Amino acid sequence: MSTLSESMTSSTERPIPLSVRDDLISKWIHYKGLGYWVIKDPVSLKYTRLHPEQFYILNLLDGQRSPEEIKDEVHRQYPTLLLSISEIQQLISDLYRKGLLTSGRPGQGVTLIKQSREESNKKMVSTFRNLLYLRLPGWDPETTLQKLYPYVKWMWRPWATTMFAMLILSSWILIGVQFEAFRSRLPEFQQFFGWPNLIYMWFVLGAAKIIHEFGHGLSCKHYGGECHGMGIMFLVFSPCLYCDVSDSWMLRNKWQRIIIGGAGMYIEVILSAIAVWVWWFTRPGLLNHLALNLFFVSTVTTVIFNANPLMRFDGYYMMSDLLEIPNLRQKADKHLRDTFAWFCLGIESQRDPFMPETGKFWFILYAISAALYRWFIMFGITLFLYTVLKPYDLQSIGVTLAVVSVVSFIGGIFYNIYKIIAAPRTEPMNYFKVSATLTVAVALILGILLIPVPMHFEAPFVVEGYDVKDVYTTEPGRLDQVYVEPGQHVKQGQLLARIVNIEREDKLYQLKEIDRKVQEDEIYKYRALGDLAGVKVAKEKLVTINEQIEEIEDQLKHMEVIAPISGRVIAPARRPEPKLSDSKKRLSGWFGTPLDPRNANCYLDEGTHMLSIAPEERYQAVLYIDQEYRNDFQIDQQVELKLENLPDKTYKSKIERVAHGHRDYVPPTLSNKMGGELPTVTDQDGNEKLTSTAYQAIVPLEEDVFLFRTNMRGKARFLVSQLTTGQWLWRYFRKTFHFRL
Repeated sequence: MSTLSESMTSSTERPIPLSVRDDLISKWIHYKGLGYWVIKDPVSLKYTRLHPEQFYILNLLDGQRSPEEIKDEVHRQYPTLLLSISEIQQLISDLYRKGLLTSGRPGQGVTLIKQSREESNKKMVSTFRNLLYLRLPGWDPETTLQKLYPYVKWMWRPWATTMFAMLILSSWILIGVQFEAFRSRLPEFQQFFGWPNLIYMWFVLGAAKIIHEFGHGLSCKHYGGECHGMGIMFLVFSPCLYCDVSDSWMLRNKWQRIIIGGAGMYIEVILSAIAVWVWWFTRPGLLNHLALNLFFVSTVTTVIFNANPLMRFDGYYMMSDLLEIPNLRQKADKHLRDTFAWFCLGIESQRDPFMPETGKFWFILYAISAALYRWFIMFGITLFLYTVLKPYDLQSIGVTLAVVSVVSFIGGIFYNIYKIIAAPRTEPMNYFKVSATLTVAVALILGILLIPVPMHFEAPFVVEGYDVKDVYTTEPGRLDQVYVEPGQHVKQGQLLARIVNIEREDKLYQLKEIDRKVQEDEIYKYRALGDLAGVKVAKEKLVTINEQIEEIEDQLKHMEVIAPISGRVIAPARRPEPKLSDSKKRLSGWFGTPLDPRNANCYLDEGTHMLSIAPEERYQAVLYIDQEYRNDFQIDQQVELKLENLPDKTYKSKIERVAHGHRDYVPPTLSNKMGGELPTVTDQDGNEKLTSTAYQAIVPLEEDVFLFRTNMRGKARFLVSQLTTGQWLWRYFRKTFHFRL
C-alpha cells in the first residue's frame, strides 16, 4: 500500500508503471539522410518509426523512472532538445497506444480489450464505407512462400528482368503499330461486358490478382523479408488476394522496398504482354476472349488502381518508400484535419511528436488530391456498373452503391469534424472563425445551387414510315386472303386483303333465303284472307328484315381491306409468340404479323393492325416522352438520334410536331418486355399499356434513308431547359416524393 508521503508526491515524480516490451525487434534505418529506429511488433505485426530521441525515451521506460527522471536523462543525452513534462507524457501515451509498452499493474487487460474492440469496430465501419474494396481476414502464407520461392527466384535475376522487359516492350510496339487493326478487333462495350464474358472477366481478374499478390510476397522473400499476412478481398466485387509485406520496412535499402511494392505490377504487366500476343495470334474463341480479358483487367487495374499513388495500393507504397515517408496517407489526412481545425474553427491541435515538421503544404495537397481522386474513381465505377447492369434491369444496384458511397464519404467528413469539436481542449473555439467558415460554406452552397446546368434527357423512339397511314380491321373475322406483302407499292382503293365472317354470311343467307321468303308468303296469305291488319304487320316485319340484310351486306363490304392511300406497304409490329406455359392453359392465337403466310385463315379481332402504308420513301422517328418533360421541349427543337442497330452513327434532326394528347399504348418493340425502355403491362386485348403517361413527338429522318427499316428502335437525346442546380434538385424532390393532406 502507498504511504501518505507517496500519495503526497507529485505525479511527475512518481514512477511510470510502464516498461518497454522485451520481444520488440528494432533496426536502425536511414531516411532522407537521417537515422530512425523502426520497431517491429512480432505479435500484431505492426511497425513504428521513431526518432532517436523517441527511441531513447522508449528504452528509458523500465517501470521505475518518473517523468522528471526521464526528462533529466533525455536532457543529459540530448542537451539541445527541450522537452516539457507534458510532451513526454503525450509521447508515452502514444507509445502505449501503439502497443510498445506493457504494465504489470492489474486492470490492464480491460483496457487492452477495449482498445481491441475499438479497432475492430473501426475496421468494420471502414469495411462498410468501402463496399467496392472489401478486405477479409486472412492467413499466414510464410510456409507456402518458402516452398514456392526456389522455383521462381530466377525471375529476379538480371537476365530474366531483361527478357521480360523486351517482351513487354514488344507487346507495346505491336499495339502501337497495329493500333487501328487492334481497335477494330475490339468488340463493342455491351458485347464485351455482357454475359458470359463478364463472368470470365470476373474469374480472370481474380486469378490475375492472386498472381499479383504472390509477386509481392515472393519478392519480399527474395530480399530477406517475411510475409505473415495474406487473405481474400473483393475489388469491385471481383475476388482476389491481398498480401501484407509490411516487413519490408525492416529493409535498409529503399530501392528494395520499392521493388517489393512494384513486384505485383511487374508480374501483372508480364501477364498482360503475354495476353496481347496470345489474343493477336488466336482466332475468336474462348482462349481469345480470355486473353483479351486478361489484357484489359491487367492494364486498367494497373493504371487506375495499382500504379496510382493517390490510392492506397502499390503506387502509394512505392511513392511512400521513394519519399521515405511511412504512413503518408495518415499523416497527410492529419495535417489536413489540423489545418481545417485551426483556420476554420480556431482549434489548435496538440503537437504530435510522430508528425513530420516540414512539407506541410505538400501533405495537405496530397490529402485533397487523394480525396478528389477517390470521388472520381467512385463515379467511374458507379457509371461502369450502371452501364453494364442496365440491359438486365439491374441498374438500381449501381445507383444504390453510388448512394451508399456518397453517404459514407459525406458521413466521414462530418464525423471527422465532430471528432475535432468533441476533442478535449483547454481553450474554446474561435467563434469569429466559426462564423466566417459557416458564412463561406453557405455562400458556396448557394453558389452551387445557382449554377446553371444544361441537362439532357433521353426518350425512346421507334422508326416508322413518314406520314404513315395505319390500316386496321373494322370487323372481326377469318383472314381469307392477303393480296400484298411488305415493301410492295399499292394504289389508293386497291384490295389488300379479304376477311370472311362465316357467322354473318350464314345470318345473311338466313335472312335472304328463309326469313324474307317467309314474310313474303305471309303477306300473300293475309291478302288472300282479306286480313288487312295481318298484311300491315307482315310488311313491317319484311321492312325490318330488309334493313338487317342491308346492314349485314354493308358490314361484309367492310370485310375487304382497301388501301386508303397510295404508297409502300409496311408490316405492323410483330406480336410475340406466346409462352409454352400460356399455350398449355388456353388456346393461343396467331403471332408475328397478319401478313405472315403462316397466319393464313387466322381469326382477327376488330381493330387489329393489319398493315401500314407509307406515301413516301421517307422515315420518321416517333418519340415517346415522359410527362415530366412535356413542357421542356418544343417544335423545331434540335434532337440527336441513335439507333440500336447503328450504334456508331448519331443523326441530328428537329421535332416536327407534337401530339396534343397523351398516349396510353406503345408499340411492343418499345416495351421492356421486348427489351425496350418503357415499362408496360399487357391488357386483356394483348396490347402493351404504359404504366406512366407519355407524349408522342414526330422527328423526320432525312439521312441514310436506305439504312432505315420500320420498327427499328433507339434513343433520342435533347437539351432540356437550362435550370440551376437547385431547381433540378427541387424538381427531382417533387417527382420522387408526393405529399398529400
